[in-house]
Amino acid sequence: MVAALRHTLEEQSENIPAEVLERLNGIIRSAVHSIDTSPEIVAVGLPDIEPEVLEPVVAEETSVDSAPAAESTAVDPFRHGAHAEANRMLKARQLARWLWDRDIGGDQVLGFSNKWRNKIARAAGVNPPSTLETWTVAVDLMGRMQQLADSGTQPEASERQHLDEHDQWAAEQ
Repeated sequence: MVAALRHTLEEQSENIPAEVLERLNGIIRSAVHSIDTSPEIVAVGLPDIEPEVLEPVVAEETSVDSAPAAESTAVDPFRHGAHAEANRMLKARQLARWLWDRDIGGDQVLGFSNKWRNKIARAAGVNPPSTLETWTVAVDLMGRMQQLADSGTQPEASERQHLDEHDQWAAEQ
């Protein structure tokens, strides 16, 4: 599948701007790396049940005044699987770069309301994250970018591109 995707990119490379082509190749490399380094996916399901053991289940009547069921603390395999982690990292990278370019700090982002963060995500070209976890990863990535900027080893990577938009996004409106 990856080979077919790379082949299609090579065929269409004349029609794709160099920056976009480089970014697409980076996304492919990142996805392949995530797949190669992620833990094996294990199916979580019901145990095998012998057919003769199955019996019809009769629903019990419950009163309206019954207490609510206790919340489940089970781990959601869709939210914490390898695929979800890879998607979260891609989304966090885009958010971190967008926030970095506008010089919006991590503490500032985490202090924003969900509504404002969703607005920021849409402006960054990302579907708004459903949890704070993605924003926390983005803040961590911005911290790493700050370390890179402070070290001065890669000034072009830590350069901020849209400082003129800082005032527009730094405070909730």
